[in-house]
Amino acid sequence: MRKKIVLSISTILALFLAFTFLKTEKGIKIAAADTIKAAPAADWAGMKNSAVSDLRALLRIQSIRGNELAVCRLLQSILKKEQIASRIISYPGKPDRASLIAELPGSQPTGGLILTGHMDVVEANADDWDHPPYSADMRDGRIHGRGAVDMKGMLMMELYAFLSIHRAKIPLKRKLMFLAIADEESRSIFGAQFLTQKHPEIFTGYEYVLNEGGIGTVDVAVPGAKIFNLQYAEKGLLWLKLKSKGDSGHGSTPPVHYAALDLMHFFQDLENMEKGTTITDETAAFFYQVGEASSFPNSFVLKRSRNPLIKPLLDGFIQSNRHLRAMTSNTRSFTGFQTEASGTNVIAARAAGKVDIRLLPGVTPEQFTERVKKIAEPYGIEVEVEIADPPTVSPIDGELFQVLARVAMNNVPGSHVTPFLSPGTTDSTYLRRLGLKCYGLIPGIFTSDDIDGMHGKNESITVDNLMLGMKIIYETIAAMN
Repeated sequence: MRKKIVLSISTILALFLAFTFLKTEKGIKIAAADTIKAAPAADWAGMKNSAVSDLRALLRIQSIRGNELAVCRLLQSILKKEQIASRIISYPGKPDRASLIAELPGSQPTGGLILTGHMDVVEANADDWDHPPYSADMRDGRIHGRGAVDMKGMLMMELYAFLSIHRAKIPLKRKLMFLAIADEESRSIFGAQFLTQKHPEIFTGYEYVLNEGGIGTVDVAVPGAKIFNLQYAEKGLLWLKLKSKGDSGHGSTPPVHYAALDLMHFFQDLENMEKGTTITDETAAFFYQVGEASSFPNSFVLKRSRNPLIKPLLDGFIQSNRHLRAMTSNTRSFTGFQTEASGTNVIAARAAGKVDIRLLPGVTPEQFTERVKKIAEPYGIEVEVEIADPPTVSPIDGELFQVLARVAMNNVPGSHVTPFLSPGTTDSTYLRRLGLKCYGLIPGIFTSDDIDGMHGKNESITVDNLMLGMKIIYETIAAMN
């Protein structure tokens, strides 16, 4: 009798494990190739020289966390040649912090599409570059310069797609906006936050937004694979300021507790508050699609990212890659530590710190702040919220996601699309607050070196990628109409 019971339990356990082992996550549905109608032909060869020339002119403008008005004027001059009206809106009291808007009308009052990107760039140390960062040098089919990818290159893709729709006289159901925004690199205060808070009427009648946040890659996540990482979600942002107080004293006789030491212990506890990986719905879908582009056995593991028997195998792979770690955890980065100015032999009475926290979907800044405060309480550390932006998500079955994914795959045979959760924030964080459905993709095929150039040295874009992006965006607009 005991033997039968043992066998029965073993059989049940084996069946359960087999079911668990074989269970996969759900992939995403992408519109079928034959559902995307061909767009009217555009003269891409004829546009190539002017597109390259205009991008190079754009890159020569040093819009380093400012000076966007100069970029607006150049964009406005290009639009004017096509007899397309545009307007510039500057932040009050800061005329150089400007954004530009141009629109093409549609026959329907709702469902409009916005093509957007930011005009500001981050700093570049010319000593580190092979080509001067603002010279827009062109060599071997590649345009060099700060902003070539992030994101003046994509702005030019969007602008020329916008112009091509106008030239082709395509009757639009959805109205179409080209929106060049200021100040994305410094928290969007003079750009997206200003426009959405003070000029929400601009967005009336619009439903979809194409922005940055995702990028097409080759030989990055999967050897040899071409993957379009299409962003539809962003992690939340929580910046905290910390203050620690204690008694001052002589460095030769340290007390058990003092301000700087307490802050260091707090940092350690905060670092240890969460371990391992968290696979959300967003990242489970991402790993599944990466599995589609992978060969066995990687494909088997990636498609079962939340399976309790498989997940330990995936955890090691995730922990070895900082980008994947960021997609699967509430990251905590300690970005500041300071004590009162004093001699080396003086224990300071006060210490201060800063923490940059990025939150997964499903976690609110308020919830996480309370957890941090509980850790800080035993050390008497004061926690102050500097910035708190919750995670944002757009529907993965949104029409723009589906159409853009299919158009991209049609243009690059053998490529794959993944739904991408961005560890960082973009202007889409603020646009989504208006109910807009935002998706991010720089629609070229970029190498790891290309990606490292963003915010790094030797940023550049190939002319082939510039033209491919223009074509994908143009065909996406046409298919949406």
